Amino acid sequence: MPKLLVFSLLLLVSGAGTAQRRAEHRNCPNTFEMHKDNGEQDISYASSLRLNRKDTAVTTLLVYIHGLHRNAMGYFDYAESAVRSARQRKTTLVIAPQYVNEEDGQGGNDLCWRKAEWKDGYGSISNERKHQKVRMSSYEVLDSLVAAVLGSGNFPNLSRVVVAGHSAGGQFVDRYSATTPLPELYPAVHFRFIVMNPSSYLYPDNKRPDADGNFIVPDSTGCEDYNRYPKGLTELNTYAQAAGADRIVHNIMQRDIVILVGSEDTRIDDPDLDVSCAGNFQGKIRLVRALYYIACISSYPEYGGKKNYNIVRGYSHEGDMIGSDEAIKWIFSQ
Repeated sequence: MPKLLVFSLLLLVSGAGTAQRRAEHRNCPNTFEMHKDNGEQDISYASSLRLNRKDTAVTTLLVYIHGLHRNAMGYFDYAESAVRSARQRKTTLVIAPQYVNEEDGQGGNDLCWRKAEWKDGYGSISNERKHQKVRMSSYEVLDSLVAAVLGSGNFPNLSRVVVAGHSAGGQFVDRYSATTPLPELYPAVHFRFIVMNPSSYLYPDNKRPDADGNFIVPDSTGCEDYNRYPKGLTELNTYAQAAGADRIVHNIMQRDIVILVGSEDTRIDDPDLDVSCAGNFQGKIRLVRALYYIACISSYPEYGGKKNYNIVRGYSHEGDMIGSDEAIKWIFSQ
């Protein structure tokens, strides 16, 4: 009964706290260098520890993906504050990568994306003027960064990777969690993905909620592409094609993916809210979209009755929700 589940979820509120102001926009101090097709590709990031120094105390890698405005340093601060609140600074390596749009201005080897396509795993822009001929999926970049940390030997006791994201970063993590091959490539490491307040979700089928909360194939007249990736499984991009639709559905059901939404994330006039017809097929506001999506995946027997979701009381649409009691619980619980 999806409708009943949606209304019951409205009663589940946990955590406390009030949203803080947005962090100021600052450039990340570090550069992660990749080498694909005999070239060099760079992306900036912030890190709580030097990645080239050995640290046997670290057991958890926390990656926090920024939102649409690309203020990675602000998100790094949010994640660091959460780690301090949990008293896990010695055991946690925090990394916040910075994905940039074409208009942001970048160096010759820096990767950049068109119109925030980084959030959905599309390829970077091939920029002849800046001599950057190679395109890389934003998800491929994160794969490379996480693999570099795991394979460096500098953190021999690292056994958990948590990838979290808020807003557009939540969209990033929602799709990335279903498509990355890393959990299979590193079976000794536990991967958890925390999706917070995204504007839309990657649905495992072509059904969407109707006005009564029932899932049906909608009348898509005028919105024929509603089930196209990144909101559905048709016309997958290159990175998602490597996994394939069947594997993506399997991953959605079987992987450790947590969905958190702020109880006050209800603005229908939010300028960053996806108000496309495909977005509105999932609900009118982020809170409702989250509840419908949870109802959808929970209806699958393969989901196994997991309770990897919650409403976080007192939060609207701010990246500091990672410091809520509920988020901290999911970051550090086994």
